Amino acid sequence: MSIIVQKYGGSSVENKEKLEIICNKIITEKEKNNHVVVIVSAQGKTTNSLIEKAKEYTCNESNIDKKDLDFLLATGEMQTASLLSLMLNSKGYNSVCLTGSQAGIITDSNFGNAKILDIVSDNILSHLKENRIVIITGFQGIDILGNITTLGRGGSDLSAVAIACALNSDKCEIFSDIDGIYSADPKIIANSKLLDEISYDEMLEASSAGAKVLHNRSVNMAKEYNLKIVSKCTFTDAKGSKVQKGVKEDFDIHFITKKDDISKICIVGPMMLSNRDAISKIFKIASEENIEIYMISFSELAINIVVDTSKSKYFMQKLHETLIEKGE
Repeated sequence: MSIIVQKYGGSSVENKEKLEIICNKIITEKEKNNHVVVIVSAQGKTTNSLIEKAKEYTCNESNIDKKDLDFLLATGEMQTASLLSLMLNSKGYNSVCLTGSQAGIITDSNFGNAKILDIVSDNILSHLKENRIVIITGFQGIDILGNITTLGRGGSDLSAVAIACALNSDKCEIFSDIDGIYSADPKIIANSKLLDEISYDEMLEASSAGAKVLHNRSVNMAKEYNLKIVSKCTFTDAKGSKVQKGVKEDFDIHFITKKDDISKICIVGPMMLSNRDAISKIFKIASEENIEIYMISFSELAINIVVDTSKSKYFMQKLHETLIEKGE
C-alpha cells in the first residue's frame, strides 16, 4: 500500500464545513487502498489569537518566555487534529490523532524556530499497520528534554515534508485555498499564470523572497531528499503545481514576488566595512534571538540590515545594548 501524505493549512481547516471537505478527500484516498497520513495547521487565525492572548497575560510582551509560548501555541494544531479525527471516526473510518511528540518529531531546543533533528516514525507506522488514518499536528515537535517546541511560521509545511521523507512517500501534497503555484500573487496580478511545475531552487528562492505558498525550509528539505511536493487547492479538483528537480534547460521567467512588513536597520560608525568584530556580533545576536536577516549591505560608514518589522525594534535594542551601551 502506498503512503499518501497530505497537509492542510489554516484557511482549509478553519470551520466544520471545510473539515467536512477534507474528510471527503481523505476518504477518497483511503478508498483507493492507500495509507493516509494528514498533517494539519491550527484553524484560521488561531495562532495569532494565542499570541495576542499570551501578550495579555504578561507584564512585558517584548520578553515573553519562548518555551511557555511554544507550549501554548501547540494547542492550536491539537484542536484541529482532534476535531478531524473525531469526524473521521464518526463516519466509520478508523483514525488516530498524534501530537508532534507522539509522531516522533525530535527537534533542538530553539524555541519558536526549532530545527528538526530526527523523526522516529515507529508510532506512525504502527498505526498505519492497524489500517488507521493518522492525523498529526503540524508546526511542532519535542526536544530531548521533553519540552514542546514549535518550528516557526509556516512550520506545518516543514512537518509534512519531513514526515513524508521519513515514511519514504513518493510525494507530499500541500493543500491551501489556491489552485497551486502562480507566477505572481493572483491577488496582486490578475493575469498571473498557474505553473505546472517549478524547480526546487526557484521555489526556494521565491519562498525566501516573500512568496507565501510554501515554507522555504520545507522546500529545502524536499530538495535534499528529492521528494516531490504538489501544491493543490482543498476546494477544487485542480491538479495543482509540482515542485521537483529541474530536468531541462530553461530560460523562461517563472516567478515574481515581493516581501511585506520588512524594515531596514542602519548601524553607523567609522570603518564599518572592515569591522569584522561588529559584523560577527550582529550575526550572533540574530542567531540567539531567532531573527532572520534577509539582506545586508556595507559601506565604509554603515551596515544596513533588512529584517521583519515585527522584530526590528527588539533587534535594535539588542544591537544598541551590545555595540554601543557596552561599547564592546
